[in-house]
Formats: sequence, C-alpha cells, structure tokens
Amino acid sequence: MPIKTHTCITVACDVCKYKFDEDEYTAHFADLDEARKALSGTGWTITADRKIFCASDDIDHQAALDALMPPEPVTQIPGQLGFDGTEAP
Repeated sequence: MPIKTHTCITVACDVCKYKFDEDEYTAHFADLDEARKALSGTGWTITADRKIFCASDDIDHQAALDALMPPEPVTQIPGQLGFDGTEAP
C-alpha cells in the first residue's frame, strides 16, 4: 500500500496559541468549513479574515476581540460642545 499525503487544518488561538483539543487530542479538519462547524457553540471564534480566538475570557483575549470592532460613532450636534471641549462645526 503506497504512502498517501493528506492535508488537514488544525485550529490554534491567535492570542495564546492554545490548540483546539476536543477530548484532549488536537482535532484535525478537512477544511475551514468543517473547522467552523466543529467550533460552533464552543465559545471559539473564527473571523472572516481567519483570525481565531479561543474561549478564554481574559484581558488579552478581550483586547484582541475589541481591536476588531469598528470605532464607536460620534454624535455631536452642530454648536454643541464635545467631551473634549471643542465645538462641532
């Protein structure tokens, strides 16, 4: 029987490098869709640009997730002073 090469995907957190290990072994997936399905409901996150975050809830992980969020909108009525003391145009 010839030796065959198989390509697979493993998942590790971009923040702490912890590997997804269901049942205490590193899980291997055939493709990204399979990995997304397996991670669904586990607390892990895979973003559209393939960033991966484990379910840890510490300052470093929260900071990485917050960095992905868009800035909060600034609502200031013309003539109103902003929090920084400047007037809106």
